[in-house]
Amino acid sequence: MMDDLDAIQQRLWQTEQEILDVIDKICVENGLRYSLAYGTLLGAVRHGGFIPWDDDIDIMMPREDYERLIEIWPTVAPDGYLLETERMYDDYVHTFLKIRKDHTTYLQFDSERTVSHHKGIYVDVFPADRRAPNWVSQKLQYLAFAVFLLFNRSYPQGSGRTKFIQEKLLSLVPKRYHRQLSNWAGARSRRWDKDTSCELIFPCTIRDCSRFYPADLFEHLERIPFNGKKYLAYRDRDQFLRIRYGDYMQLPPEEERVWKHHPILVDFTKNYEELAVDEGREETI
Repeated sequence: MMDDLDAIQQRLWQTEQEILDVIDKICVENGLRYSLAYGTLLGAVRHGGFIPWDDDIDIMMPREDYERLIEIWPTVAPDGYLLETERMYDDYVHTFLKIRKDHTTYLQFDSERTVSHHKGIYVDVFPADRRAPNWVSQKLQYLAFAVFLLFNRSYPQGSGRTKFIQEKLLSLVPKRYHRQLSNWAGARSRRWDKDTSCELIFPCTIRDCSRFYPADLFEHLERIPFNGKKYLAYRDRDQFLRIRYGDYMQLPPEEERVWKHHPILVDFTKNYEELAVDEGREETI
């Protein structure tokens, strides 16, 4: 069984890197900036490739380049690769885009079986926004980020009082207005994006809304090795990784070295809708 899991992991990594190659080519040809991010960047620095227990690829882009990628994707992307954002599907719960490979399947939860968007293997692309410049506007921006995140996914996270408050807020607004409210709050949170002197922020989770990065982070990029190839990354990788992870060269306890996104179904040749409902042929992890 372990050999099967290792083989699936290796093939998953190969497919994700194939998607990354497509993104890299499009960005380079169109003058778009990006950097390896999160565990992918950490893996490049600490392991020379994937963290052995990691299971995905993350990259980051400045908001203006991120929006440009969405705009040009239909005309520049090769066949077989799809771009998804929350603007395209009402049941898309992420606040960042995914690039997926067609004719693949990657399910994490049973609830994903009925979503309207594609369910294939993907690379996550996170946008960078600008932090508000003063104390009052920063508090308002944080509130806007919180509303943006909550009403985009339409379900609470956390526990205790925090979860209770989220549940109450969600119940006060009819479900049909959730995405509209999320879009309004998202636009309010991005009011400072044209001010390149402001620090950067990556608002994909509420915790990340309290992490701030140098304003010129994307102005100094270089190609670094990752899993046998080279991709763009911040020149000052140490600063980014210390802000995000602290002592990032210290390995986590062995019991924490597990896959972050544990899929229930993986297929490398068929979309979910193309799969026969047959447990005997599903490649599960």
